[in-house]
Amino acid sequence: MPQGLPQPIAEAAKRFVTAWASHDARPGKDRDYSDAADRAAAEATADFAARLRAKTGSAGAHQWQQWQTNRTRVTTDFTRTTVPDGAPAPTTDTAYVRVLYTRTTAPEHAEPVASPQQVALRLERGTDGRWRAAGMPNA
Repeated sequence: MPQGLPQPIAEAAKRFVTAWASHDARPGKDRDYSDAADRAAAEATADFAARLRAKTGSAGAHQWQQWQTNRTRVTTDFTRTTVPDGAPAPTTDTAYVRVLYTRTTAPEHAEPVASPQQVALRLERGTDGRWRAAGMPNA
Protein backbone atom coordinates (compact mmCIF):
# COMPACT_ATOMS: atom_id res chain seq x y z
CA MET A 1 0.00 0.00 0.00
CA PRO A 2 1.46 3.42 -0.95
CA GLN A 3 2.61 5.59 1.92
CA GLY A 4 1.40 9.15 2.31
CA LEU A 5 3.82 12.03 2.02
CA PRO A 6 4.08 15.08 4.25
CA GLN A 7 2.67 18.14 2.49
CA PRO A 8 5.99 20.06 2.23
CA ILE A 9 7.58 17.10 0.40
CA ALA A 10 4.61 16.58 -1.94
CA GLU A 11 4.45 20.30 -2.72
CA ALA A 12 8.19 20.49 -3.47
CA ALA A 13 7.87 17.53 -5.85
CA LYS A 14 4.92 19.17 -7.61
CA ARG A 15 6.78 22.49 -7.97
CA PHE A 16 9.74 20.74 -9.55
CA VAL A 17 7.63 18.65 -11.96
CA THR A 18 5.52 21.65 -12.97
CA ALA A 19 8.69 23.56 -13.88
CA TRP A 20 10.44 20.59 -15.52
CA ALA A 21 7.53 19.19 -17.56
CA SER A 22 5.81 22.40 -18.69
CA HIS A 23 6.70 24.13 -21.94
CA ASP A 24 5.23 27.01 -23.90
CA ALA A 25 6.30 27.27 -27.55
CA ARG A 26 3.92 30.11 -28.37
CA PRO A 27 5.49 33.36 -29.60
CA GLY A 28 6.93 35.45 -26.78
CA LYS A 29 6.95 32.58 -24.28
CA ASP A 30 9.76 30.01 -23.81
CA ARG A 31 12.83 30.62 -25.96
CA ASP A 32 13.61 26.91 -26.32
CA TYR A 33 13.23 23.49 -24.73
CA SER A 34 15.86 24.22 -22.08
CA ASP A 35 13.78 26.99 -20.49
CA ALA A 36 11.95 24.26 -18.56
CA ALA A 37 15.26 22.96 -17.18
CA ASP A 38 16.16 26.48 -16.10
CA ARG A 39 12.83 26.81 -14.26
CA ALA A 40 13.26 23.37 -12.69
CA ALA A 41 16.77 24.26 -11.54
CA ALA A 42 15.23 26.85 -9.21
CA GLU A 43 13.47 23.95 -7.45
CA ALA A 44 16.58 21.74 -7.30
CA THR A 45 19.70 21.35 -5.20
CA ALA A 46 22.78 23.11 -6.58
CA ASP A 47 24.32 19.86 -7.91
CA PHE A 48 21.12 18.71 -9.60
CA ALA A 49 20.47 22.20 -10.98
CA ALA A 50 23.88 22.14 -12.66
CA ARG A 51 23.13 18.75 -14.24
CA LEU A 52 19.72 19.95 -15.45
CA ARG A 53 21.21 23.01 -17.10
CA ALA A 54 24.02 21.01 -18.72
CA LYS A 55 21.76 18.44 -20.41
CA THR A 56 21.26 19.03 -24.09
CA GLY A 57 20.16 16.71 -26.80
CA SER A 58 18.80 16.44 -30.29
CA ALA A 59 15.55 14.84 -29.11
CA GLY A 60 14.63 17.97 -27.15
CA ALA A 61 15.61 20.22 -30.06
CA HIS A 62 13.49 18.19 -32.49
CA GLN A 63 10.50 18.20 -30.11
CA TRP A 64 10.87 21.93 -29.62
CA GLN A 65 10.82 22.57 -33.38
CA GLN A 66 7.56 20.65 -33.69
CA TRP A 67 6.02 22.49 -30.76
CA GLN A 68 7.19 25.86 -32.05
CA THR A 69 5.72 25.17 -35.49
CA ASN A 70 2.39 24.24 -33.90
CA ARG A 71 2.55 26.92 -31.18
CA THR A 72 2.12 24.27 -28.52
CA ARG A 73 1.66 24.65 -24.80
CA VAL A 74 2.44 21.69 -22.52
CA THR A 75 0.90 21.68 -19.02
CA THR A 76 0.71 19.32 -16.06
CA ASP A 77 -2.19 18.24 -13.87
CA PHE A 78 -1.29 16.19 -10.81
CA THR A 79 -2.94 12.89 -10.02
CA ARG A 80 -1.02 12.02 -6.85
CA THR A 81 2.33 11.82 -5.13
CA THR A 82 3.48 8.76 -3.26
CA VAL A 83 6.54 6.90 -2.04
CA PRO A 84 7.73 4.65 -4.90
CA ASP A 85 7.40 0.90 -4.42
CA GLY A 86 10.42 -0.41 -2.54
CA ALA A 87 11.71 3.04 -1.56
CA PRO A 88 12.33 3.91 2.08
CA ALA A 89 9.91 6.16 3.94
CA PRO A 90 10.86 9.85 4.06
CA THR A 91 13.36 10.88 6.72
CA THR A 92 13.95 14.33 8.13
CA ASP A 93 16.29 15.20 5.25
CA THR A 94 15.68 12.80 2.33
CA ALA A 95 12.56 11.58 0.52
CA TYR A 96 11.83 9.53 -2.57
CA VAL A 97 8.70 10.56 -4.39
CA ARG A 98 6.74 9.22 -7.34
CA VAL A 99 4.74 11.94 -9.03
CA LEU A 100 1.85 10.82 -11.21
CA TYR A 101 0.44 13.49 -13.47
CA THR A 102 -1.34 14.12 -16.74
CA ARG A 103 0.61 15.97 -19.40
CA THR A 104 -1.58 17.92 -21.80
CA THR A 105 -0.03 18.92 -25.10
CA ALA A 106 -2.13 21.65 -26.71
CA PRO A 107 -1.18 22.84 -30.22
CA GLU A 108 -2.76 26.15 -31.23
CA HIS A 109 -4.93 24.71 -34.03
CA ALA A 110 -5.51 21.13 -32.92
CA GLU A 111 -7.22 19.24 -30.14
CA PRO A 112 -5.20 18.90 -26.94
CA VAL A 113 -3.79 15.46 -26.18
CA ALA A 114 -3.63 14.30 -22.56
CA SER A 115 -1.36 11.44 -21.51
CA PRO A 116 -0.58 9.93 -18.12
CA GLN A 117 3.02 10.40 -16.97
CA GLN A 118 5.09 9.64 -13.92
CA VAL A 119 8.52 10.46 -12.63
CA ALA A 120 10.51 9.37 -9.58
CA LEU A 121 12.46 11.99 -7.66
CA ARG A 122 14.86 12.11 -4.78
CA LEU A 123 14.32 15.19 -2.64
CA GLU A 124 16.58 16.65 0.02
CA ARG A 125 15.83 19.21 2.67
CA GLY A 126 18.36 22.02 2.74
CA THR A 127 19.79 23.81 5.73
CA ASP A 128 17.13 26.48 5.10
CA GLY A 129 14.44 23.83 5.71
CA ARG A 130 13.23 23.91 2.10
CA TRP A 131 12.75 20.65 0.16
CA ARG A 132 14.31 20.53 -3.32
CA ALA A 133 14.71 17.91 -6.03
CA ALA A 134 18.15 16.29 -5.80
CA GLY A 135 17.88 13.77 -8.62
CA MET A 136 15.84 11.40 -10.72
CA PRO A 137 16.82 7.91 -9.59
CA ASN A 138 15.71 6.22 -12.82
CA ALA A 139 17.13 8.74 -15.28
